[in-house]
Amino acid sequence: MSMHTGQSATAPSTTRSGEVRSVARAGLLLNAVVDAPQGLSLTELAGATGLNISTVHRLLRTLCSEGLLCRDAVSERFLPGPVLMRLARRSLASAGLPEAADALRHLVDATGETSSLGVCRAEEVVVLLTTPSPDPFRYHGQPGLRRPLWSSAMGLAILAFGDSPLEEVAERWRARLPEREDAASALHSELLTTQFRGVAVVDDPARPGLRAVAAPVMTEGRVWTAVEVQGPAARLEGERLESASAALREAALRLRDQPFSLALVEG
Repeated sequence: MSMHTGQSATAPSTTRSGEVRSVARAGLLLNAVVDAPQGLSLTELAGATGLNISTVHRLLRTLCSEGLLCRDAVSERFLPGPVLMRLARRSLASAGLPEAADALRHLVDATGETSSLGVCRAEEVVVLLTTPSPDPFRYHGQPGLRRPLWSSAMGLAILAFGDSPLEEVAERWRARLPEREDAASALHSELLTTQFRGVAVVDDPARPGLRAVAAPVMTEGRVWTAVEVQGPAARLEGERLESASAALREAALRLRDQPFSLALVEG
């Protein structure tokens, strides 16, 4: 699974001997294709990697013959091939993501809202998987979205149930919080509330009326991951909020000690 954030790939700056250089260049092409949902043309791949057209053409021919890439007959864009897709499926299976996808489907069935799985990387939460609600009026989900830990429900759930005392957590984030005198105090209060509830509840200031509810997932004694449902605040209040919170806690227990956290956070 590629976790690139959209920067263009660039050719290796150091000179390598023949076969190693070819492998490095092939890797650049594979990364570029994987990061482009609609695929890329020969010219676009040359531009994205900084390689000349003839080199790209030669490498693409080999990658396609080995099943790592394929070329769409209509658009003539290069896409992941069957071997690359098989490798991706095996990688996902070993990382516990099929179990996560199943848990998210159960959350959608139980709550009627879009569900997501996020993992902590450095000081952010990265959304790995999203299963949309069937309701026409719904949050659509954004796999790959990155948010600071303090500003999302999943992030607050991870912080609230982490190893550090909550006072230390709030103080550590003080410099990154919005410029308010009571920002650190407000974060500390929110973390305490999250611990008490067992879930984090956040109304999105950028999208009024959107509410997220998240529960922490424990892996090998630590919290790296969280599950979340998002939808209209009017549908996530009162008894429905309590019901969604219970469903999230159940999903978190089902995902406890799955390997996807460590597999995707480290490295």
